[in-house]
This record gives sequence, C-alpha cells and structure tokens, in this order.
Amino acid sequence: MEKSAVREYGKRSTEVVHYLRNKLKCGYCGCPITGETGTARNGSLKRYYKCSGRKHHNGCQKATVKKEQIEDMVISTTIKELSRPEILDNIVNNLLEVQEKQLVKNGVIPLLMQEKKQIDKATENMLKAIEQGVITETTAKRLKELEAKQKEIEAKILIEQSKSIVRISASDIHKYYKDALRYEARALINCLVKEIILYDDKMEIYFTKPTRNDPDENRGFSFCLNTYTEGMAIQLIIK
Repeated sequence: MEKSAVREYGKRSTEVVHYLRNKLKCGYCGCPITGETGTARNGSLKRYYKCSGRKHHNGCQKATVKKEQIEDMVISTTIKELSRPEILDNIVNNLLEVQEKQLVKNGVIPLLMQEKKQIDKATENMLKAIEQGVITETTAKRLKELEAKQKEIEAKILIEQSKSIVRISASDIHKYYKDALRYEARALINCLVKEIILYDDKMEIYFTKPTRNDPDENRGFSFCLNTYTEGMAIQLIIK
C-alpha cells in the first residue's frame, strides 16, 4: 500500500484482529473462510485464513492465505481504486441509474392511490344512498364489494410503500465512499465490504452501496473494474 494512502486513508489499528472475519467465502466449495492462529516450530504465532470446508475435510483444496497478505490486498485495492475519481464517478452514475429505475418501478403507487380515491368516493356515495333509505339486495351487495376492494387496494399500497427507496443524491454517494475510505481499517472493511469470494489466483470483492434499503438486495452490478496485484486477479463489484 502506498505510504501516502496509508496516512490519508485506512489508518491501521494496533489491535490484532482478523479484519475479514465473516466476509470471506471459498470460491471452490462455497464454505466460509475463517481466521486461524497457529504456532510455528520456532514458537512464533502464524495468523492466516483457511477454508472451513477444507478444515472439515469436505474435499476442498483451497490453499490457506496469510492474514496480513490478504487483508493488505483488500484494503489497499479498495483505497486505491475507490479513490480514483473516474472509478467513483462510474459507481455514482450506475447507482443513480439503478435508483431511477427503482423509482420508476415504484411509480405504481400514485396509480393505486388514484384507484383508492375512486373506490372511496363510490363507497361514500353508496353509504349516502343507504342513509336516504335506498336499501336493496343490490346496494348491500355493492357496498360489500366496495369495502372488500378498499381493503385490497390499501394492502397493495402498503406493500408498494414497503418497497420504496429513499432518493439519494450523487453528492451523498460520493460522501459515503470518501468518508468510509478514511475510516480505521476494521471500520473501513465493515462499512464498505459486503463479501469476498476467494480463489487461489483471484478474488471478487463485493462492496455495499449507500442505497441499501433497496428491496432487491440480490441485485448488484459490476462497474467493470478488473485489476491485478501480487499475483492475484481482482474484480470489484457493487452489490
């Protein structure tokens, strides 16, 4: 990691902690990769990450990786790439596009509200007719139908409102990532990194997005960034 980047971003804590705990998943067998500590023959401590599938003999041959090596790689890559203005602008534009599509999709709410207004008006007119003594089998049946429609449309509106996202601006997205890059290493990882799929020769880093109240949490997009460092290919993805 560049010294200037270390000074400005991702300041390290002196506390010994596995920063990628609960973030790593084996790309071969899908099992979690967990932090381990062992003792070398000379008595020194060794800290590394190991596939839990291989640990429990499921046949996976994923190699262990040194703690400092993989953590430095994730942190330095995150800081380096997300600090590049063109990359951050690409992320912002993609997130805004996803947000606008979701807002258009949620444009169904005004239509439901208009339909509810019409049903409410029809129900009100029917009640007035009944109050004036116009009570027949037909009016009673119609009133029940309208009341059922009211409940149905209200339920649909509640469902759609629960899916709604809060509009977030380009400046908010920029601030979210720039602020996170200045966090201490553990906080930086916890804030930005959602998951890492690790192979022996490559890894995929999935970053969180500020629009995390999006109802479709499984949708992600690649902002087309592939890099290569320390013998490992890295793909960066927002999800």
